[in-house]
Amino acid sequence: MSAESTNTENQREFWERLYQAGNHPWDLGAPAPPLTTFLESQYAVAPGKILVLGCGTGHDCLLFAKHGFQVTGIDFAPSAIRATNEKFVQANVVGKTGFLLERDVFEIHEYDHYFDYILEHSFFNSIHPSRRRTYCWTVHDLLKPGGKLIALWWTVDRQGGPPYSVRKEELISLFSDKFDFNLIHTPTDSAPARRGSELFTLMTAK
Repeated sequence: MSAESTNTENQREFWERLYQAGNHPWDLGAPAPPLTTFLESQYAVAPGKILVLGCGTGHDCLLFAKHGFQVTGIDFAPSAIRATNEKFVQANVVGKTGFLLERDVFEIHEYDHYFDYILEHSFFNSIHPSRRRTYCWTVHDLLKPGGKLIALWWTVDRQGGPPYSVRKEELISLFSDKFDFNLIHTPTDSAPARRGSELFTLMTAK
């Protein structure tokens, strides 16, 4: 049996139990500061269609919606989708600039080449390392030609997971075949618990 089939983090029930128990320490309770900084910087990209991977309770979704993006949040945990929908309702963006998919990221091939941008924030660390190359291919397929992957990586160094460890060098090696790196830097305004352990990248699909 493969590593992928034996790891419960690949099952929606695993994540749904955590949300229902209120056990989601990856949730900052607000948008990630480096993402806000990016959108307000000279390097910000023009608004377009963006897919937010593993959108959780929707803080980052709402941030991009407020900056004029057409946002699609995807998560396969029903509780996460409900929480994001509540934020969309309060902001009056449901069906306008805020959309949701209660789906598995790896099974939405009907959206291939649909999105201008994809946002990665904490999703990559949640999947088993055996799926990382598939992740790279999937993200590339979902983007339009020349689309961009906006990513805030959590470069943790730990045993086991989730979250699983990842290093800067691994990310560059993994994505270089499919993407060009436009920006890569260590944020100075990360949330206190993540200071020094985040990496921001902006990549363009080849």
